[in-house]
Amino acid sequence: MAMNQKERIARNPRLLFLGRALVETKTLSAVLVLFYLHRGLELGEIFFLSIVWSLTSLATEVPSGYLADLIGRKRTLLLGVFLLFCSQVVTLFAWGFWPFVGVFILMSASFSCFSGTEEAMLFESLEESGKSHEMNARNGKLLSARSFPDILVPAIGAFIARDLAEDQFRFLILLNTVAAFAAFAILACLVEPTRTQSVVEKECGIFVQSIRTITTQPWLLKVACNKILVFVAVFVTWRVTQPFLTAHGFSIEALGVFYVVFQGLDFVGGWFAGKIERSLGTVRTITLIPVVMIGTLVIAVFSGYPIVVFVALAFSLSMNSLRDAMFSHAINCRIASRSRATTLSNLNVIKGILDIPVLLLAGWLSILSLDFPLALAAVLCLVVLVFLPIRKTELISKVSPASSASCV
Repeated sequence: MAMNQKERIARNPRLLFLGRALVETKTLSAVLVLFYLHRGLELGEIFFLSIVWSLTSLATEVPSGYLADLIGRKRTLLLGVFLLFCSQVVTLFAWGFWPFVGVFILMSASFSCFSGTEEAMLFESLEESGKSHEMNARNGKLLSARSFPDILVPAIGAFIARDLAEDQFRFLILLNTVAAFAAFAILACLVEPTRTQSVVEKECGIFVQSIRTITTQPWLLKVACNKILVFVAVFVTWRVTQPFLTAHGFSIEALGVFYVVFQGLDFVGGWFAGKIERSLGTVRTITLIPVVMIGTLVIAVFSGYPIVVFVALAFSLSMNSLRDAMFSHAINCRIASRSRATTLSNLNVIKGILDIPVLLLAGWLSILSLDFPLALAAVLCLVVLVFLPIRKTELISKVSPASSASCV
């Protein structure tokens, strides 16, 4: 018996989870920085490539969100997977700084297609199936899909690439390419949700509506900066983790074990985001995470015991999925359906702007000492706590006239 529209829409969260898990099947994760070094890059250049990512994000983030609102979430997600597939093909042959510039441009454009679009697809699918109240828990599980493949895949990848040989790296890249192809097949089964449009929304453009949402609700900017600075802190920490651990005597195989540990923690945090939120409270959890990160980063820098450094960095890198899930429902409730992906993309542009000076500084600091980028990450978390605190009253859903009534 054929499923009706509501039943087909109800499958979307599960398909998004599976698709995201395949997109995040990155077999090189545990040795990625070492792979870049093998292909002729310096550590500072790797940070500079991250700036290429940010510049591409600035150029593609808003257009991809607008595209999602214009042609649909599903088609935009499929475009993102196609660009990811192309980036894997180019990676097979890239050697030196400039070829990897092309790789990072493709990967960043791919990420932009998912950014905002994926979250909008999930929120509207739940809303149409009458389950919008499950957004925090469902989004936590979707975010955990980014960690799910990395619970075991990096360890296997580290074992395969234990000699850091070219043929070993090529085999792992081919596996990533196959995973991207499978993700395309999974996401092709998504059903486009119905997007509500009011008379006012029909009379103004999608982009104009998204800017109006942000300017009339400055809380969104505060939340975006709060989220992004902690994310950048995690990213800077991740960039130096592999050389930092190898400098403390850990083998390539041990890097694989490290990824099992920290991605396992990340997955558990995202999967149980709803329960953790109910237990500790949203604001308390959001505030506690950067506090824990500061503590673990300080321990990693000053501890002389390798196993302590190992555990401290694992906790530092495993916090972000849980924190993001806490923000998601409140943000989506303040954004109109028709311009939701565009508005989320406009907010994500802030990341590209903040990334450039922070990553330039992190790249320069990494040349001086691997301790300094970790100290920078701790400072970013401190800035969030001091200058961008989130208060309980700010997380109470205040639905704008253009937003969905189900958020009340």
